Amino acid sequence: MLFFFFYGIQILFVIFIFYLCLAFVTGAPFVPSTNAVASQMIALSKIKKGVTVYDLGSGDGRLLMLAAKKGAKAIGFEINPLLVLFSTIRAFFSPYKKNITTQWKNFWSASLSQADIVYVYLLPWKMDTLEQKIQKECKKSTLIVSNSFIFPHLKKIQSDEQHHVYVFRIG
Repeated sequence: MLFFFFYGIQILFVIFIFYLCLAFVTGAPFVPSTNAVASQMIALSKIKKGVTVYDLGSGDGRLLMLAAKKGAKAIGFEINPLLVLFSTIRAFFSPYKKNITTQWKNFWSASLSQADIVYVYLLPWKMDTLEQKIQKECKKSTLIVSNSFIFPHLKKIQSDEQHHVYVFRIG
């Protein structure tokens, strides 16, 4: 019986590593934002009740929780099913669970057309490709908040250099 338990743990570990590598190729590996950075991303986006927030590569759901706490409809796209499970369980026990959704989905295939605010924390070499997707799919006035990396052609409207948080607006 103990054998099956440890065998199951090993299989889960292999799945986690597989999706970690896959995420590195498609966008970024799971590196959670610190609480200070996440709080600053939320603060700079000036969330108003009822807005729709997307987190591209939502990881552990930290930004989703903070956005929902401010009254936003928070939607996360995450490629790693274990992180989707973790953030879904986390949201279930949250008082804001009705406003939080985590989808097991590659954000490159997700439509961004309904987003009022988009949070990103990608690798620098993916920012140009993401900028093209955002320009094509997001509505005018969508706010883009990036952790650590800037877009090559979007005009930065606000930043917090200490926490490496940058804010851009479409249109």
